Amino acid sequence: MFRLFILLLVSTAELWVAQSTDNVAYHQIRKKYDHQKVNDTTALSYVDLLIALSKKEKNYSELTYAYQDALNFESSGYHKMLYADSAITSAQHSCNNDLIASAYLGRGIVSYFNFKDYQSALDDYIKALSYARYSTSPYVKYNILYHLGVIKSYMGYYDEAVSQFEACSAFFRQEILKNNSPDSLYNMRKGYYNSLHQLIYCYQQMGDDDSADRLIDIGKRGIPKDLDFAQLRSCFFKSKGISEFRKGNYEQSIADLNRALPELVRVNDFAWVSVIYFYLGKNKLAQQQQQESFSFFRKVDSIYQKHYFFFPELTENYKILMENAHKKSNMDETLSFADTLHEIEKTNIEDRHYLSTRFELEEINIEYSSTAQRYRNILAGVVAVSMVLFVFTVNTYLEKKPEKKYGMVLAGVDIDELEPDVSPPKWTLSAEIRNRIWKNLQKFEDEKEFLEPNLSLKKIAIRVGTNPNYLSAYINTEKGMHFNRYLSELRIKYIAELLAEDPIAAHQKTEVLAKICGIASRSNFLKLFSEIYGMSLQEYQHQCREKFAANDEF
Repeated sequence: MFRLFILLLVSTAELWVAQSTDNVAYHQIRKKYDHQKVNDTTALSYVDLLIALSKKEKNYSELTYAYQDALNFESSGYHKMLYADSAITSAQHSCNNDLIASAYLGRGIVSYFNFKDYQSALDDYIKALSYARYSTSPYVKYNILYHLGVIKSYMGYYDEAVSQFEACSAFFRQEILKNNSPDSLYNMRKGYYNSLHQLIYCYQQMGDDDSADRLIDIGKRGIPKDLDFAQLRSCFFKSKGISEFRKGNYEQSIADLNRALPELVRVNDFAWVSVIYFYLGKNKLAQQQQQESFSFFRKVDSIYQKHYFFFPELTENYKILMENAHKKSNMDETLSFADTLHEIEKTNIEDRHYLSTRFELEEINIEYSSTAQRYRNILAGVVAVSMVLFVFTVNTYLEKKPEKKYGMVLAGVDIDELEPDVSPPKWTLSAEIRNRIWKNLQKFEDEKEFLEPNLSLKKIAIRVGTNPNYLSAYINTEKGMHFNRYLSELRIKYIAELLAEDPIAAHQKTEVLAKICGIASRSNFLKLFSEIYGMSLQEYQHQCREKFAANDEF
């Protein structure tokens, strides 16, 4: 029956085709579904009609818009991706750079939102950016900038993401104040409140709760009440629920999180749903409701097992589950949760390695092209100056002018234009950034996260919520040492304190002690211990054993 209805609609399109010398027919069809919500598949019957009409007229621009509408209303991630591929093909036929950029961006969004495939998403965002560079539409460029910011926040580069989201929110806010068409106003509002939501997320991850709360209030007061913004309103309720939990307002937090949940479940936003379940579990745990809390923590695990995606900051969920299983002496569950946590961390590390490499390559390409252009300009300038000097030299020779005149010509050459720019130090950190890094690095030290093996500057930067360059600069200036030395001292100091406090540890083998503190090489561990404490490990252990023996005798 449904297919017959589609055929009827397609045949009806034939009549519209004959009449439509402009976009009136397309507009009339869109009016049939422009009020319907995301993932509402009942709209697809009208979209199919629009696709048929566009194909009949070979109107590739309208065909691209129709495919993009289809992926908006299609509920299946797989079919969304098919529509996204079709949108790219039709956009390329249109030869419109704005449309091509938008189509690649759309496919990247499907990869990000429906599959949490950040690697494929970034690849498409970068392709979109390559076409948007030729675009005259600032909206397209800021839309891409926003989604690149989402990738950076996932990587833990919160400072960089914040700067991008602030730029996006400022642009969209400015456009909202203009007298735009309803469609344009809708897009600008979506862009503005999405940017605010991502800023809130970054601020909460960085521990800047005051800035987050300020934006939550702006969002709650200003976000439209209609159905088109239901998902965004839920995101703000989710953010407010997290904020209330941190303040210890557990009942209010639970209420806000429960208000956010239904719409995010409806649109299958499983990533934010897992965050809500995690904080509902934390609230119940804080209220000493153990059984309810662990039901939520297990829901987070169920989402991961189904979608194989996990926000890095939710690793605490598995630590809680592992601790509970260990208390119950359930070794099977303990090992199972440990394996899942290891799998998650491995995936996140692989993601970050790929994403950071792609960002670095893209920055290198941009820098190379701008550098090449700069050198071309310099070369042209040098040639022009040389020609001028040549003319003056010839004139000076022919007219037998004093040599002093030639010296004046040289004095007129602006040598500074031929010298490289002298920029201030690249990683001079502001007081705000230093404070953020100090706070998060202190947490890293207090929770003994430095004991994990295979840590790198990049991995720790992700946890601290900044980028490797900022973290390296902070450690150099505030700790007075380079990164490797800083990490080594934390680990060796931990082992020294353990030996001094634990009689069993004082008798442990070197390999065991090295493994405990995350140092893979036995020889490197011994060397570092001697350098930092001025004596060998064996001497230090001997002193500790003598101290324990003396205490026993006493």
